[in-house]
Amino acid sequence: MNRSLKICLVLGSLAGLAGCGTDYSPNTYASGAAQQAQKVDAGIVVGFREVLISANGTVGAVTGGAAGGVLGSQVGGGNMDQALGGVLGSAVGGIVGSTIEHVTGDTKGWEYIVKKRNGDFISVTQTEPKPLALGQKVLVLSSAQQARVIPDYSVDIPIEKTDAEKSAAEKDKLTEDKLRADAEKAKFDAAKAKADFERAQADADRAKAEAAKAKADAEKPPAPVMPPMQPMTQQPTNPAPDNTQPTESKPQEE
Repeated sequence: MNRSLKICLVLGSLAGLAGCGTDYSPNTYASGAAQQAQKVDAGIVVGFREVLISANGTVGAVTGGAAGGVLGSQVGGGNMDQALGGVLGSAVGGIVGSTIEHVTGDTKGWEYIVKKRNGDFISVTQTEPKPLALGQKVLVLSSAQQARVIPDYSVDIPIEKTDAEKSAAEKDKLTEDKLRADAEKAKFDAAKAKADFERAQADADRAKAEAAKAKADAEKPPAPVMPPMQPMTQQPTNPAPDNTQPTESKPQEE
């Protein structure tokens, strides 16, 4: 096989291997992730932004280094030339392979901020043609290695409780009712104690005011005593003189 054909085959395999990057779609499962239990949290999308997902370049570098070493060792000359050619080819091949992996593997994705029902926030980055809308109800499927966000397609189906669960629920309800009643009673007692305290305070203030008034009355100088009034005697009045002259009676003539 001539050298040109070898180079073409190596480069083709290099591009093919470097192009086999990771799929970040939420709808694609690796074979190792199938039939594995994952934790599921319900939430809502509260934010997203477009991001660039960069390939790590490891696969391309390793593949390119191996291919470059093979091609470099094909140079003519003695064993030393072939060894140097292999080393140089590995270095160049690693760079070329990493570059090819970035070109073929780098992609755009979406970083989602999801608020879970318990109030916690979680961030997940994945690829899909269109981002999920703000306010979209979603499910966060997570494992130790991976997480994905998908629209919430679950249905809330009531599940019949067992007798033990019903008994426990009734007990919890009775306990909750008792706690609520105790809280109301404590609230009533606190209000009554506050009213009693305010009433006692008002009585104390009133008693204090009365004591201050009594003290002021005691310290006030006595009012002066007025002497008794003498009864007024009526002076005798002289009768007015009678200025009329007595008339003499004349004898009647017979």
